[in-house]
Amino acid sequence: MKRSVMVVCVMVAAAFFLTNAATAAQTGKMETETGKVTSVDPQGKAITISAKAGKETMDVGAVVDNDTVVKVKGKTATLRDIRVGDTVTVRYLKSDNLYAKEITKRHGS
Repeated sequence: MKRSVMVVCVMVAAAFFLTNAATAAQTGKMETETGKVTSVDPQGKAITISAKAGKETMDVGAVVDNDTVVKVKGKTATLRDIRVGDTVTVRYLKSDNLYAKEITKRHGS
């Protein structure tokens, strides 16, 4: 069941990111989203956060690959060190719109 929820979250995030795919391919701009972790799947290498988009809140998901840098308190970590409820910042390259480049856990979260 948890796996199905994660897949749905990643698919929703993919739809969000793909709507900007044409612009993203042209800009190659680094984007950042900060929010609370709503799900993390170290085996499936995926993370979903709840981030604010104006007055709305949206779920943003990203696939984590071997090139993703994970940091906790400024030190290199793994996706296993991130927990549901933690506040993190996910950086991704818009032209590589579904893969996280860096996940940083905020201090005190």
